[in-house]
Amino acid sequence: MKHKGFKTILLIISIVIFGYHIFNLISLWSSIPDRIAIHFTNDTPDNWGPKYALLIMPIISLLAWFLIGLLIKNPEKLNYVNLTEANKEIQYSRATKLLILIQHLSFLVFIFANEVFLNFSIGTNYSLPFIISLTLSAICLIAPIYLLIWAATLKY
Repeated sequence: MKHKGFKTILLIISIVIFGYHIFNLISLWSSIPDRIAIHFTNDTPDNWGPKYALLIMPIISLLAWFLIGLLIKNPEKLNYVNLTEANKEIQYSRATKLLILIQHLSFLVFIFANEVFLNFSIGTNYSLPFIISLTLSAICLIAPIYLLIWAATLKY
């Protein structure tokens, strides 16, 4: 596999951060109030839910990770710009690498966002996981745009 090293590094990072978050969630569970803020407007909580809501995002992150993994196995199913027989392998390779990146970054976005909810609910600083979550979200949006621009400039 061409992207094995890239994929392995991202997998290790994802597993370590996920493990840390789950450990943090379990160890702080008794400190979490029964009702937590689950939505904010202008940094003010405006919707509340049970503390079990903190289990939803890790589940969603795993589901998204597995679903994107299905796309990685079949890059030819995606839509491409300027796809030709001459450039299809490089396009498939770059799309696969992009999907691997998005798979892991979107997974981490959910985990860091959940860390924000967890930290907010126990009254600790949540700015770092919030900034990380926003940064990873931005990369998930910018990376496909870059790939589209690259593909659009390919010569036939």
